[in-house]
Amino acid sequence: MQGPRLYHVYSTFWQNDYNITAADKRHLYHVDNSLWTPKKPDLTVHAGTDNKAPIHAVCKYSHFSRHAKFGLGDPSQPNQVTWEDLTCQSWTHVRYRWRMPLRNHPASEHHAFVWKRTSSVGVTNSSPSIWAYDNYKLVDEQSEQVIAVFTSSSHKSVDKDGKLEIYVDYGQEFDVLVLITVIALIEKHRRAKQSSASSGGGGGGGGGGGVPSRLPGCDEGRPVCTNCSKRHTECEYESSSSLRWTNEESRPRQTSTISTPEGSQPDPTLTVANSLGIVGRLGKHDVPVLSGSLNLADLELMMQWCNSTYQVLARNESTGHVWKCLVPEEAVSHPFLMHGILSLSALDLARTQDDHRRPMYSGLAVAHQNQALALFRELLGDINDTNAKAIFSFASVVVLYTFAFPHEPNLSNPFVCIDDLLQIIVLIRGVQQVINTASLSLRESNFKALARTEDYEPVLSNDARLALEELLEANNTCGAQNETHDTEVYEDTIEKLTEAIGLLNVDHTMTIIGRWAIKLRPRYVDMVRDHAPLALVILTYYCVILDSMRHRWSHGDWSVKVSRAIWMVLDDTWRPLVRWPMTALFGQSFSNET
Repeated sequence: MQGPRLYHVYSTFWQNDYNITAADKRHLYHVDNSLWTPKKPDLTVHAGTDNKAPIHAVCKYSHFSRHAKFGLGDPSQPNQVTWEDLTCQSWTHVRYRWRMPLRNHPASEHHAFVWKRTSSVGVTNSSPSIWAYDNYKLVDEQSEQVIAVFTSSSHKSVDKDGKLEIYVDYGQEFDVLVLITVIALIEKHRRAKQSSASSGGGGGGGGGGGVPSRLPGCDEGRPVCTNCSKRHTECEYESSSSLRWTNEESRPRQTSTISTPEGSQPDPTLTVANSLGIVGRLGKHDVPVLSGSLNLADLELMMQWCNSTYQVLARNESTGHVWKCLVPEEAVSHPFLMHGILSLSALDLARTQDDHRRPMYSGLAVAHQNQALALFRELLGDINDTNAKAIFSFASVVVLYTFAFPHEPNLSNPFVCIDDLLQIIVLIRGVQQVINTASLSLRESNFKALARTEDYEPVLSNDARLALEELLEANNTCGAQNETHDTEVYEDTIEKLTEAIGLLNVDHTMTIIGRWAIKLRPRYVDMVRDHAPLALVILTYYCVILDSMRHRWSHGDWSVKVSRAIWMVLDDTWRPLVRWPMTALFGQSFSNET
């Protein structure tokens, strides 16, 4: 059985044909692209270097439709081609389904596959660029195993469209059909861009004979889950999740037993337990001492959870059911989770009370959270199937608690709230590996809705794209002027920021807030801690992401107060770089008095 096969896909400049080579650059196929010849297939795969070589496969686009037909063989030979359908399954997401009989598969009947656009998995463990549209993964419809991945190179090369990697060995015919179906998607998108540009729509979509527009991008690879890489499956929790954490704050008092995923950026100072320090420091004042048993006050808090508080964690109806019903059931067997959800409910109640009763509920929140943390720390080295659901749930609750806890304003020192947000980012990163490990057990349980993710397509507005390009240009300028400037770290951070801002238009959940924090390099976190100007500029853009959750009581006015603080500490050299986020947050009329 063969291992993974790598193919390179190139486009010709004038005819918009395609050439396909093997990993060693041997020429394998030429794809003839026909735009105007009646009754001729739109795409014809020739087993050679030009259109005179034997025909192996063809594809026809359906008129006035998003569907297509394809098949193996030469259509000039009667009854030689068995046509299959490439069916568009969604108007809002890239999902194209096709089938074929597999000769080297236990199931001999037609097997179904689906092409989906991806922003989180690339060939040979690379990371697809946010600047490129045509990044796809092919999944087995039944098992959802990733069968193949196409990573676009159009953002950095004029003639190379990208690379295709196929992970299964279903025979040469299967490889040919994978090639022609993915090229069908690439060509369909290219024609749509050309049509939009020629009709005056689409905003700078191409021209020049339909050559796709090229935007600069970054090749920096994203950390890859080792287990998923070995199985050739996409790590579902890596793309978006409730919240995952690692820690950079302080020296370890104990060492986590969980290994760092291959390819990640480990920080030698990270431990899970120490990252929880910020939570223990919240509310360091006189608080009620709780007994180990629950009481009427706790009953009120549980009623608040089931009636209201759970909604702040729910992404949709299915996750709402888990948080409302199943999490409290799990908490009965795991006291740390029970204390955790009661602490968040207490904060929820405190915000609605008058000045006389508010301190009582705030005190209950701190007391429950302190007990929860004490019990939780004991389990960090022993995550298993019996406690995974509770640990996963508590991990999300404790981050929401930290966002929601009222932080006293310090008007005389704007760096205080900046540092407070940094500590929350540290917390989000702090137990990343814990929640990763716990999520593995959720996928086959009644909590699986919490681990299920959607692979959305980032959509950037023109003004956001221009602002981010300006940010990249400023980074390069700083690097050219100062050899100690961490150009690569900043570029990687801006690329991840670009993806997160693009997802705001399609994903309206709080997962984006944690996703960016999780993917940061430790060096960038250090630069924010040192109040480096460009690092603070980037953090202002993150405030736009935070602002998407301002309607939720748990996130309050973090976006407003942190962006104002950064504006105050930046000098006139750096302020022009935050015009876009400040305008997005405060409107066109924002000023120095913001």
